[in-house]
Amino acid sequence: MRRPDERRQPQVASPLFELSADMRTTAERRRRSHRSHSKYDREVVPMPEPALTTRTPDPWMESAPLLTGMDEVGAGLLDSLDAMQRVAASAGRGPLLINASPGTGKTHLLIRRVAYLVQELGVPAGQCLVLAAAAPGAARIRRELGTLMGREAASITVAEFDDFAAASPPGLGHLFIDDLPRMPMRLFRQLTERRGPEADVTATGDPDSALCPGDPAAFAAFSEQFTQAHVMRLSRNHRSPAAVLVAASQVIEPISRVPGRLVQPERPALEGSGIGRYFALDPDDEKRFVADLTDRLDELGVAPEELAVIGPDGMSVAEAADGEFRVVCLTGMTAEDWPNTAAARRELYVALGRTRDLAYVSHTGTGSPLLADVDQGLFSPFGMVPRPRSGPEQPRLL
Repeated sequence: MRRPDERRQPQVASPLFELSADMRTTAERRRRSHRSHSKYDREVVPMPEPALTTRTPDPWMESAPLLTGMDEVGAGLLDSLDAMQRVAASAGRGPLLINASPGTGKTHLLIRRVAYLVQELGVPAGQCLVLAAAAPGAARIRRELGTLMGREAASITVAEFDDFAAASPPGLGHLFIDDLPRMPMRLFRQLTERRGPEADVTATGDPDSALCPGDPAAFAAFSEQFTQAHVMRLSRNHRSPAAVLVAASQVIEPISRVPGRLVQPERPALEGSGIGRYFALDPDDEKRFVADLTDRLDELGVAPEELAVIGPDGMSVAEAADGEFRVVCLTGMTAEDWPNTAAARRELYVALGRTRDLAYVSHTGTGSPLLADVDQGLFSPFGMVPRPRSGPEQPRLL
């Protein structure tokens, strides 16, 4: 007879493997990780060979299409301008605002307009003040005016905005401003407060490229100050390949200060490749990608100053904004560092707009949400590229 304490206990099947507490925690973590990424596999895709296309010739030295009857206007001085640029550069005296996106030749046009007004319309060179936003722009203006005008260019005052941070600008009668949206409002008032609504003032700029918060005050004030101003928009982009141009337009469109702006690529739509997009395993892998890209470009003859690496270990967007580069590479484009904000959109728009040949973006994880707003067909993905799973998911033990 069985004693009371020896009653039959329910039989429980023993597990096939006994797991410790640490092992159970690790297994559960793996299951969670698997569930969150169950729709995708990773495929190793090698970096495509960079397809450089703008080694020579200089696109500005080629004759652009002309409007009927315009071939005699400003003979020689305006030969490198396209039709709309030539109309703007050869306009008569008075206030003129050139509102155009990056790569449409605003600075190039402004330089030719200065030379045209002096040599064709008789404006005294010593009465011309040309202002650029920063030192590289001012240096370019001096150099190209000298090439166009010879010794007469030495009489033209060329300066940058910071030259008048603590001093008043000279009161010269003919004013030319490059990159007006970046001009401090204090300087704009100093320059324009004594000029009438029909003063000889030419300004260029793209309000979408202004990285300062809020609307660019000087650009907005121009039409208020000069009510008789002619406003011209340039639609032909001479700098960037079509893929980069379309991507930049898609990034800025939701917050554009110039709604309805039309930009067309001068270069053939199939020239060059798409925007390279590197899916990195971790920050160290991303650094290796940048080093590999730099080496490849060096072998292809791209000088160090022709490559802009923008990101945590490179230059800032603001530093790159004053240059033009054959290749632009944006690193660290994660959701944390490039969120879906107006400021981040403008920075990406500006960075892409500095590209003359190839653009690359790289990131760990899924990348910035701004990249999802770009037509995915514009990207050439490589690295550890996510691919959708095909077929039913197979069960796993752990």
